[in-house]
Amino acid sequence: MKDIINLIYGGKPGVDEETLNTTENSLGASFPSQYKELVKLINNCEIGEWIFYPIKDPKNIRKTWDDIVRNNQPSVRFTHIPEDLIQFAENGTGNKLCFKINNNKMEEAIYFWDCETGLTEKIADNLKQFIQQEYELDNEVDLDDE
Repeated sequence: MKDIINLIYGGKPGVDEETLNTTENSLGASFPSQYKELVKLINNCEIGEWIFYPIKDPKNIRKTWDDIVRNNQPSVRFTHIPEDLIQFAENGTGNKLCFKINNNKMEEAIYFWDCETGLTEKIADNLKQFIQQEYELDNEVDLDDE
């Protein structure tokens, strides 16, 4: 992840392993390795139009209260999102990015959940690929505008 950190916007300081373990225990599944690597470097980042939910950081509670655990609780979570998905980012329109849980582990693949249709689609094999895709999308030159 260090090789693509310059493609990521904003965020707060990364979290430590203990904080990650606490979050995984609360969610009932372990994070994919690339996601762990990312949030150790930068927490609550923005990639393209996507805002990643923070990992609640005891050192920065005020700025991380609306965290990934809270956003996956039944009282906050959209009811139509399949139970085998952990939502980790949103784009402000109700759409979510999710990891799929398999045997108490979140898979590396990134899934897009559409709030209007309720359909889920795999959009990247892993987080690094997703970040690169979003960067390329954000930096496309629209030749029709020139």
